[in-house]
Amino acid sequence: LKNGVYDSGQYKRIGKNGKEVWIQASYNPIFDASGVPYKVVKFATDITDQVVRNAFYEGQINAIDKSQAVIEFNMDGIIENANSNFLKTMGYSLDEIQGKHHSLFATPEYAASKEYKEFWQKLNQGEFDAGKYKRIGKNGKTVWIQASYNPIFNLNGRPVKVVKYATDLTEERKSYNDLVESFKLASDQLASASEELSSTAKSMAQNAEKTSKDSSMASEKSEEVSAGVNIVATNTEEMTASIKEVATASSEASSRSKLARDQAGRANQIVNDLGRASEEIGNVIKVISSIAQQTNLLALNATIEAARAGDAGKGFAVVASEVKELAKQTAIATEDITHKISNVQEGTGLAVTAISEVNLAIEKLNEIAIQTAAAVEEQSASTNEVARIIDTSRQGVEEIDQLIKTVALAAGESAAGAHQTLSAASDLSTMAASLNKLATEAQKE
Repeated sequence: LKNGVYDSGQYKRIGKNGKEVWIQASYNPIFDASGVPYKVVKFATDITDQVVRNAFYEGQINAIDKSQAVIEFNMDGIIENANSNFLKTMGYSLDEIQGKHHSLFATPEYAASKEYKEFWQKLNQGEFDAGKYKRIGKNGKTVWIQASYNPIFNLNGRPVKVVKYATDLTEERKSYNDLVESFKLASDQLASASEELSSTAKSMAQNAEKTSKDSSMASEKSEEVSAGVNIVATNTEEMTASIKEVATASSEASSRSKLARDQAGRANQIVNDLGRASEEIGNVIKVISSIAQQTNLLALNATIEAARAGDAGKGFAVVASEVKELAKQTAIATEDITHKISNVQEGTGLAVTAISEVNLAIEKLNEIAIQTAAAVEEQSASTNEVARIIDTSRQGVEEIDQLIKTVALAAGESAAGAHQTLSAASDLSTMAASLNKLATEAQKE
């Protein structure tokens, strides 16, 4: 300024109380008539707000430049500049990409597509584009970015360049793809599990229904068995009563057979006595027969003597004749008695034999009665045990019937649960299909 050279620019100044002030100013030397500067006049405009605002904008740009990948294109898509973050993300140096077209980062299919052409048409119309993009880095490396393509306008409102701000999502995308794959695998496994669950539920439902039917049949059979057991119990009670009657009859038969045996013994004794009496009568008959013979002989002699005596012997002859007749009748009677006594003796012998046989039969009957009584006693004990077992069986059948009814009820509940499980399995299958579809669509994105 002392040399007469003016100075202009933006200056930071300190106001009252240390307040910072930014000014747009020019310092202008003023010359005297001889051309020597003798004072300075400053023209200034307060630009503090503008400087602060610009500093804020610059800070934003620097922050973006540090945190994001930034690349600049002209409106034809030619690369003009890129920051280090972008170059690092794509694996290129600035010299390798500067002056090249944006299609360098696109797949050949996308670069040749109508969609890509419309993309640049949209930017040339001043419209921004933002989203997730798949790009190709150096050596064919796949890069995923979250980016916005922003047209930059001149003072006339015409777009003159495009600045892209991008964030590298490759690792996140890889994790996302891994998650989607896991998600898809899980959905496939869920679908498979739902199919198995559905199959299991169907089998469970069928088994439950079969169990229910079998339980119903078993319950019916159990009721039949219970009825049969009751019948057997009734028959057993009747048999027990019959056995008691048989036991009573056997005991009475044993008593009667003993009495018959005693009476047979007495009859045998009487018959034996009768036989001996018959023999004694026979002996007496023999004596009488001998006397009758002698009497007959004496009568014969008397007749002879009466004949010899003549009339004097007629009376004696009559007596002798009567004695002879009496002796004859005595002989006939004696012979008849002898014959009857013989018959009595023969009958007595037969009676003795018969009574002996009856006595043996009674002895045998008594033995049988005793054996029958013992067998009946054993049978009675066995029958009582059978009755006890049948009663226990009846209780067991009732418990089994109750258990079968419980099983049938549980089977019905299982069938209902199986149908609910089947419905849930169907829902799971539908859900798995939906999840699989979402995973497939997510992979496409």
